[in-house]
Amino acid sequence: MFQMKKDEMTLLQRIQQDDVSAFETLFRRYIQRLYSYALKIVDDDILANDIVQDVYIKVWEKRKEIRDDNVEGLLFRMIKNQCISYLRHIKVVQNKTKNLTEFKKVEEVYRIDFVRNEPYLLIEKELQEEIVGVMNGLPVKCKEVFRLSRVEGLKNAEVAEHLGVNIKTVEKHIAKALAVFKDHFGDRIPAGLIIIVLKNFL
Repeated sequence: MFQMKKDEMTLLQRIQQDDVSAFETLFRRYIQRLYSYALKIVDDDILANDIVQDVYIKVWEKRKEIRDDNVEGLLFRMIKNQCISYLRHIKVVQNKTKNLTEFKKVEEVYRIDFVRNEPYLLIEKELQEEIVGVMNGLPVKCKEVFRLSRVEGLKNAEVAEHLGVNIKTVEKHIAKALAVFKDHFGDRIPAGLIIIVLKNFL
């Protein structure tokens, strides 16, 4: 294993002791580099941001289980793995497989993707309808804010100006929508996949 730097060792130990300020330090230290790294892989700024946020959430949730000596290396590996996972799901949703030969090359990857214990490819339409259904079930203003932000890709300030509300209201609606999707799907579907489906089927 890599030799852990002294400051990183202290930071990790503090995080594992539920020190929120230490976690915020970790967040600020690597957030921009992790975002840039994810963006190079997925080529989508909103998706890259979602991936980085998901990784940090996982680090905090699993903080007491971390045994890796290299915190920086761990973060970048998690970003890479999350990007690969998202791109794999995106391929399924967008049906990018062009021919049987190409499909066989990635068959082993798709084989492990299950939702509700059914092969992912077999329930693609059902999944799309479920995601859109949750979106349509949001309160009207919440749905509109979330659509403009995540589906149309507008910045929070642009959404606020477009709807004639303040940025805090926009942030509140986005947080509410994300919480609804999280509550409905749990860990079954990554947040980035939900956004891709909405972009393609709304």
